[in-house]
Amino acid sequence: MAAERTLWQRLWVFGCSLKLAIWVASATTALIMGGSLAMTANPRIFGGMDATTINAWFAGAWQRAPQLTWWLPLTALCLAVFGLNTLCCLCDWLAHLKVRWRKTGEYLIHTGFLLLLVGYAWGTLAGFRSGPHRLAPGESLQLPDAPEYTLRLDRFEPDFSPEGRPLDMVSEVALLHNGSEITHGTVRINHPLLYDGLVILATSLEQRLAGFRCAIPGMGMVDLMPGSRVHLADGGTLGVLAVLGDALRSTDGRVIPLSDQLGNPALQLLLLRPDGSAWQGWYFLREPPPAALVSANATPQPVQPIAGYLSLLTINRDPGAGLALAGGSCLTLGVLLAVFSFYRKRARNDRPQL
Repeated sequence: MAAERTLWQRLWVFGCSLKLAIWVASATTALIMGGSLAMTANPRIFGGMDATTINAWFAGAWQRAPQLTWWLPLTALCLAVFGLNTLCCLCDWLAHLKVRWRKTGEYLIHTGFLLLLVGYAWGTLAGFRSGPHRLAPGESLQLPDAPEYTLRLDRFEPDFSPEGRPLDMVSEVALLHNGSEITHGTVRINHPLLYDGLVILATSLEQRLAGFRCAIPGMGMVDLMPGSRVHLADGGTLGVLAVLGDALRSTDGRVIPLSDQLGNPALQLLLLRPDGSAWQGWYFLREPPPAALVSANATPQPVQPIAGYLSLLTINRDPGAGLALAGGSCLTLGVLLAVFSFYRKRARNDRPQL
């Protein structure tokens, strides 16, 4: 038993060793410095590193270029050893708190580092980053990494400078949990929506076809977009159900969307006649109009496309964010306390025992 205790004592002394901390910190610094040079020289491999969690990104990057990413697991190992070294020092300080209380500032820094390390590891293992997700007003998205949540975009209004540069992207969004709305808010650049660890960020915008400006006999120019209703001169109503920028009609009559680009556009229309009868169908703008539109004198003649905008939103979850915030607070408080304590002890010519 005595030999076993001696072994554990040696291991404990080694775990609290300042030399171990210096060696591990030096190795970590060297690996990170060399790795940063590899990252700068190989944007093809490391360009998407911030778009997802490090463990999800590393799995693909290791398969593509192990010779460029080998330093990352070594860095993680060094950080883990450094964390254990810091934990041993903190526990040893707590065990001798009566004689070492004047080192509180330094050990608050130890505590802050440990909280940051654990918070980052927790966020990496249990969190996610997804997107950017493209949403048009009125569309909803079930979060792929948290399927119990659904994000709905109610309104999107980009703000442009006179030169056409986007200044802000204002998205009115609602978050639903199992179909019930639980919160809503405005997402803008640098103003995310936060809820239950979820962070919804405005990333960018994208232009796409929203509809067509058309000439209709007896009506002049009208804008036809999904949800539009036009009251015709004979008392009927022409409604727009859907707009496709590029589509084709299959042999069995189904309309298949191909892309968001302007190619072979089609409008899904609903014609309500004054006598109460209705017609619904597709009008391919590059083909002759359906007979129902011609007989009702309600054929839209396209003049120009109408551009709309998609909001690009990124959705993240970091369960370790609270620990990271607490760690940063401990680091800040520890640095301030250590600086104050240093100058006070120097003024009193106080050299406490380590």
